[in-house]
Amino acid sequence: MDRTSVVNRIDWLAPWAFLILFLAGTWPALEGIGVRWLKLDESYSHGYLALAVSLFFTIRKWQTTRPVVGFYPFWLIPLVLSAAFYLIGGILFIEAFQQVALLPLLMSGLLALWGWKQAKPFFLPIGILLFTLPIWDYLAWSLQLITVAVNQLILSRLDIEFIVEGIIVYFPGVGAFEIAHGCSGLRYLLVGLTLVVLYSELNLRRLRERLLLCIVGVLLALVANWIRVFVIIYVGYESDMTSSLIHEHDTFGWWVFAGTLVPLFMFARYLERREVPENGEQQDFVKAPRSSTGLKALGLLSVLFIVFSWWTTPGMDEKGAAQGHSNPFSDELTEWLPLFEDQLHGWQPIVERPDWSFGKTFFFRGDGALSEAGNGERLFLGLYSYDYQRPGSEVVQYHNRLYAQERFFPNSTFPVPVTSSDELAGMKLKVLGGDKEVYVASGYYVEGRWETSDLEAKLAQLPGIFNSRTDASLLVIGLACDRCDGAGRLKALAPEIKQAAQEYLDRLYE
Repeated sequence: MDRTSVVNRIDWLAPWAFLILFLAGTWPALEGIGVRWLKLDESYSHGYLALAVSLFFTIRKWQTTRPVVGFYPFWLIPLVLSAAFYLIGGILFIEAFQQVALLPLLMSGLLALWGWKQAKPFFLPIGILLFTLPIWDYLAWSLQLITVAVNQLILSRLDIEFIVEGIIVYFPGVGAFEIAHGCSGLRYLLVGLTLVVLYSELNLRRLRERLLLCIVGVLLALVANWIRVFVIIYVGYESDMTSSLIHEHDTFGWWVFAGTLVPLFMFARYLERREVPENGEQQDFVKAPRSSTGLKALGLLSVLFIVFSWWTTPGMDEKGAAQGHSNPFSDELTEWLPLFEDQLHGWQPIVERPDWSFGKTFFFRGDGALSEAGNGERLFLGLYSYDYQRPGSEVVQYHNRLYAQERFFPNSTFPVPVTSSDELAGMKLKVLGGDKEVYVASGYYVEGRWETSDLEAKLAQLPGIFNSRTDASLLVIGLACDRCDGAGRLKALAPEIKQAAQEYLDRLYE
């Protein structure tokens, strides 16, 4: 084997060997990121598509540049520092530290193998993965406040009575909207940044034009979210919270975002044409048809990102969509306003494929005067029913859980009496790594019998063979408040809510 063959093999094998070591050493953090990419209602569901695009451009860049492996000891310093930061995150159980260290660890390893000049072309193809790492959640709160401020400004120009408290916009006697994490616009922002960085990689050469495109891309992504949130709030107000747009807000949001891509790419095309070449090679590149090819490629990628993000937005099944809008507890909630949310501090029960479902969050308004000194009580009511139980559609099954174990843990349990001889099961949940608390009461109504445990709910099917009912339902009541006795308040609310649920289910299934 001649020396040239050996060198070529080393040039090919060394980066792959480093990549395998990187994957093996950071697999726990990578696995956690992969799980977040599978959470289809979060801001990172475009992760796997972005990974595929990154791999495509990285491999194409490697084929055109063919970097030669060497040894550049200076870059061992950032490599060691990145590895130390990653290890500190693992020791302290700070997942964000590990996530932040991933790309510096990968890039410093390539720099140590290839040096600055050879590794530099790979920065952008690999760097787009930055917009898929779950470290951007820390921007969500600021984006929520900005969205609230923008909508408050717009609503103040209209003849509408509304009150804003924190991130809640509510209308006396109508309802309330919470500008929650999903309404921050973070998802559109990350997808928009991914697209403009890809466009810059394909078509722009100067840093100034790239920065301008990124700034405009960020602004248009935020504007798309502001428009989306305002339209939903206004339509919800005008329709007395009954418009179908409220339940299809994600699809509407992606249509608005797609509309903002038109002026974005027009501006990008303008930047591309005005870019003054610094040498003949760049001038040839600008005049070549490759530019229009890049524009077409980005147009296709934009469609793919939007369609993929829209398709991965969770929705209700047909029966749930048809029946899930009615409120079984309307008579018991005269002092509560509906919120445009279905969770409390990120908590909601996990129920797979119910035949009928209702899940909604409410905000306490007391006697009708919304007090700024209120205790911020929020109530979640969930009722999930199966017409009959069969494999994969059972009220008690592995995938049905009262809380996501990776985000919450039960701090204590307690009974929730509803009659002198009947009760629901209660527990206090705490957010992992935080101080937020949610008080939850739950019970199963199986073929006309109330049970509090999974085993009892399973066994309740046996006496059910003697009656005509085949239904099984789960009732979940959640309460969160700033300054109140959560367990006591839950116990006070539970009897009427349970009775309303039973009457509704009896009318539905008897």
